[in-house]
Amino acid sequence: MKKIKLNWPYLVVIGLGSFMIFILTLIYLAGDTGDLVTDNYYEHSLKYQEETIDAANRASTLIYKPEIKIQVNGILISFPDSYEIQNGNVLLMRGVKKENDIHFPINEKAKEILIPAVKLEKGEYDMSLRWEMNDEFYLIKKVIEWIPR
Repeated sequence: MKKIKLNWPYLVVIGLGSFMIFILTLIYLAGDTGDLVTDNYYEHSLKYQEETIDAANRASTLIYKPEIKIQVNGILISFPDSYEIQNGNVLLMRGVKKENDIHFPINEKAKEILIPAVKLEKGEYDMSLRWEMNDEFYLIKKVIEWIPR
């Protein structure tokens, strides 16, 4: 039987090829879930001006704004007594996974909303506080860092 003798250039090519296959395998296994921030991203972006920018501008002109407090038992959102809220919602979005997002409805005449600590994971949230009052929408966006105590 003949002994196969490999010269160093062949070993370099085999080593580089093996390394490339290893790296490509890691990239494939890491994978990207492909989740967009919203399912209808492109349709949603068309309504951005009327729903988001105008609502945020209205909220910035308010004299008394909702108060957002980070407490031991969760995140407390307090509305001024003069507000007569018709409806709304609070959305806490995590950049990690869509499943970690938290949605809370704002009931009519609500003055306080508590997002309990048990629903929150350590990390950063993009909060969108949206409500309707006097037949107009208002929006406040804020980044919140939740650190359990």
